[in-house]
Amino acid sequence: MIAFAFEKISKTSLGSFLKKIYKKFLNTIFYLKFRKYKNIKKIIYAISPSPNLSNMGDHAQAVAITKWLKDNFDGYVLLEFNKDEIYRYFISIKKIVSNEDLIFLQSGGNLGDRGIWSENARRLIIQNFPENKVISLPQTIFFSDTPRGRKELEITKNIYNKHKDLTIFARDEYSFRLAKEYFPKCKVMLFPDFVLYLEPYTDSGIKREKVLLCLRRDNESSVDKETKDYIIKSIKNADEDYDEYDTILNRYILKKDREEELHIALRYFKQHKLVITDRLHGTIFSVITNTPCIALKTADHKLTESVKWFRKLNYVFYVDKYSELPQKISKALNVVPGGNIEWKRVYFDNLKEKIIG
Repeated sequence: MIAFAFEKISKTSLGSFLKKIYKKFLNTIFYLKFRKYKNIKKIIYAISPSPNLSNMGDHAQAVAITKWLKDNFDGYVLLEFNKDEIYRYFISIKKIVSNEDLIFLQSGGNLGDRGIWSENARRLIIQNFPENKVISLPQTIFFSDTPRGRKELEITKNIYNKHKDLTIFARDEYSFRLAKEYFPKCKVMLFPDFVLYLEPYTDSGIKREKVLLCLRRDNESSVDKETKDYIIKSIKNADEDYDEYDTILNRYILKKDREEELHIALRYFKQHKLVITDRLHGTIFSVITNTPCIALKTADHKLTESVKWFRKLNYVFYVDKYSELPQKISKALNVVPGGNIEWKRVYFDNLKEKIIG
């Protein structure tokens, strides 16, 4: 019995030792690959989606962010490290970053305890690069009013407010107010989702048919089976057929395939006459493709607040009470889209100056 226990401990210790050796080996290979950039002016774009995070909304943000960085920071080398790479190779990444490098952190809806894996990666970077200019791109901020949520908020506040030069972009007005309250030592700005930097998707040869039902399948959804059945019934009562879609795909999205996958998604949205969605990027894909859209409430303020960016667009409707849905479907199916916003000119063209100062 004692011998068995000793053997089990030895195997566990050996496995842990070999894992550490393997991790050091991987970090050494990684460092050798990137050490040539150590003393070169560069941008570190970090916590981007890894291939196994197959949410098309996240990858659309990566496409837009990469494009904006390349368009506006000529003369900088752009190095992107996804979420997995940040955790796996952080020791080596730290060695190649100089104090003059700019660090941009992925945008999204995970600044909070619900997206703690991403939040921990953000904390790791902010804490370990105190001399760098760090920019956290547009985020929905949400810490739950629970013991865990309050504890994680205090950790985040402590780390963020100690940084010398941290800019936090809030993706909606409510998140902006929270950021101002939580992070008084940081520069806080209100800014729309980065996917809106992309050019409108135009293809006059596409015929629009059916309604596209783009609903969440996770804990952020407030659409239960009964509600979904009511939505489908409302579509059929309008004498329309429908397709179902979610922005989370059932396959890996490699970095080299991001733009093609985004093209496929936008083309699919463009093929529909109306989109009903409780996803923020379902709404944004509708805006980019000039497709009438009905946005539904979610479990938090992510879509409820972000949809306010589209108040001037006559073809984006928000439904808070599902009893309003039949009327909104009828209105959306008959609207002629108008009131387009020049997102690039209004928000993005002077963004570099706001960041650099």
